[in-house]
Amino acid sequence: MTRSKYAIGLLLLILGCLLAVSFTDKKPAFENMETYSHEDGTYRGSFIDRGLIQVNVQFILEDGVITEATLRHLQGIEPPYHLDTEEEPYRSVIQQYEEALQYLVGKPLSDHLVHLYDPGDLVQTEVDGYTGATIRSGKIISAIRDALSRGVYRYTDL
Repeated sequence: MTRSKYAIGLLLLILGCLLAVSFTDKKPAFENMETYSHEDGTYRGSFIDRGLIQVNVQFILEDGVITEATLRHLQGIEPPYHLDTEEEPYRSVIQQYEEALQYLVGKPLSDHLVHLYDPGDLVQTEVDGYTGATIRSGKIISAIRDALSRGVYRYTDL
């Protein structure tokens, strides 16, 4: 009988925890980026899936504005390609990623990061007749958010 009381108690504890979690505010980090203050400096972040780094970015943030941004690593898994690929259509896909990232340069990050969710209006390079909507710009967004959550990679003399 004592075992069943412990089992019931444990079950009630688990259910209580699950209910408590279900009623918490589930907003994603940086949903309202204007409320966050990020230090000036160089940031690095990655989007990793299936154990492989797919997008790695580096950018310099000054007063909330990206002043420089580069792709440090870009890798497509299906089909496979790498940042240094020169073959078409992969080179054009890489250019789309570069254009999407460069869109942010000179702009306040808090106001413009959300625009990458619809890259068709930002990217001009076409791949086999398709528009910029063919890139997975969410990977860039994820890499930037990763960088912001990690904090400054290197402080620069500004």
